[in-house]
Amino acid sequence: MSRKTVACTVFLILMSSLSVVVPASAQHFQQVTGTLTSVAAGRNEVFGIDAKGLPWRYNATKQAFAKVAGAKFVLNQIAVGGGTLSQLDEVWGVGSNGDIYRFNYTTKTFDLKGGLLAQLTVGVGYEDECHPYEVWGYNFSFEVFRYDYCSGAFNQSPGSILTRVATNGGDLWGLNNSGQIFQYNFSAETFDQVPGTLQNIAAGVNDVWGITSAEQDYRYDPENATFVELAFGLVQIAMGGDGVWAVDKSDNIWRFDNTAGWQQVSGSLKSIAVGSGAGVWGVTSSNQVFTFVRP
Repeated sequence: MSRKTVACTVFLILMSSLSVVVPASAQHFQQVTGTLTSVAAGRNEVFGIDAKGLPWRYNATKQAFAKVAGAKFVLNQIAVGGGTLSQLDEVWGVGSNGDIYRFNYTTKTFDLKGGLLAQLTVGVGYEDECHPYEVWGYNFSFEVFRYDYCSGAFNQSPGSILTRVATNGGDLWGLNNSGQIFQYNFSAETFDQVPGTLQNIAAGVNDVWGITSAEQDYRYDPENATFVELAFGLVQIAMGGDGVWAVDKSDNIWRFDNTAGWQQVSGSLKSIAVGSGAGVWGVTSSNQVFTFVRP
């Protein structure tokens, strides 16, 4: 499936959803059973990590998180994504010592995949049969790797030194230790620099946002191939098929509207995660978990 076809499909879905209008007063964040320090959401799956670094999986039937069986390792990060109508979400984790884990749907636990990475990002893949998902990461020397499903191994991307990576919608973005911005060119298999500097970056469906060290917030303009400033004071932006969301330094919650801009949403979160069908999730400063409800 081409990226143009995917973009058209997403557009049609968004347009059809406009026919169902839910009053703003009926939409709210609702607490979910469980205590976690972070959450990650995909198309159908939501996972989280508790204060001990153990992984938990959301059970939609019970509307609660359950600890993943047999997990005795400690995770620093968990990544969920890449799910479509024809494939499940991929779920990967990075251990405290850099070990890499992949969730096994058959055994319902995590398999150790070896390797040493500091961060992972997971999204849907469209390039070839060996990359049905885009799974990228960087190691403690900031060398960049891409997972090959045919060989079952992470392959290094030569000459790439990044300290942040983000993928969604088949694209990959990254930042180096100077904050310079790069977009991966799949045809040339190189990272092409994009003007500007950022401290953090997030990728969604045909959308990319970034935050500077001064908490200035930028959105990528593909027509001019540059980032344009849109807001100030946000400390985290997350996005997916369920929209573009953010939290500021006072834990206030914001949702982006293409017409009205950033709109504040009732509630308080220290971090937020946005899926591509699994919804919007967040964690408070006391590690309580909330999800956005649209009745």
